Amino acid sequence: MKFRLSTALLCALVIAGVGSAGVIGSTTAAFAQEKKKDAKKKEETKAPQQKQQQVAATRWTKLCQPADANNKETCGITQQLFAETGQVLAVVTVIEEKGAQRLFRIAVPFGMLLQPGLRVVIDTNAPIEVKYTICGQGGCLADLEINDEFINTMKKSKTLLVQMINHMGRTVNITFPLTDFAKSHDGPPVDPKELQAQKQKLDNAVQNEAKDVLKKHLENQKKQ
Repeated sequence: MKFRLSTALLCALVIAGVGSAGVIGSTTAAFAQEKKKDAKKKEETKAPQQKQQQVAATRWTKLCQPADANNKETCGITQQLFAETGQVLAVVTVIEEKGAQRLFRIAVPFGMLLQPGLRVVIDTNAPIEVKYTICGQGGCLADLEINDEFINTMKKSKTLLVQMINHMGRTVNITFPLTDFAKSHDGPPVDPKELQAQKQKLDNAVQNEAKDVLKKHLENQKKQ
């Protein structure tokens, strides 16, 4: 597999504002089987349902690497999701290079089962199976070859769901909002300097949110 998006560009494809999205708890055979197990377990234990975790979603951000003597222009349109603690939950990127196959790249942290792969569901369309491509220091990547139909579906849809199975065998569903995808995809790329400034603002916001979560946790401990 040819990785056309440089490390510098991939690292720079981070963040341009905060929205909201949801991480839904626990659904190929492995996904369906896990759903049945969860239903049976809930029925047996009658345990109260856990509160859904709220996450911060960055706006879709377009950044391009200009063409040089060796490479054609490459653009990435990306979105990241963060947990309340500031942990990156997942990153998705549409990678486009003139004259080359377009890719939809999904990056997830360690702790997911590799063999089942993952699934992508846009609105109510049929799920698309995707296999993991490689794992590195920051997590694992899965690449899906895409076409005009896939891009157009993303443009007119509301949500993109990524399903994976964690090390405990439970399905994890992560939802990416597609509200501003079309505008970002068809519009001009973001100035790297502007992106860096926006990233700093988000980093500060995430740090403050993490501090608030820790403060509340410590206060609850004192009350116990």
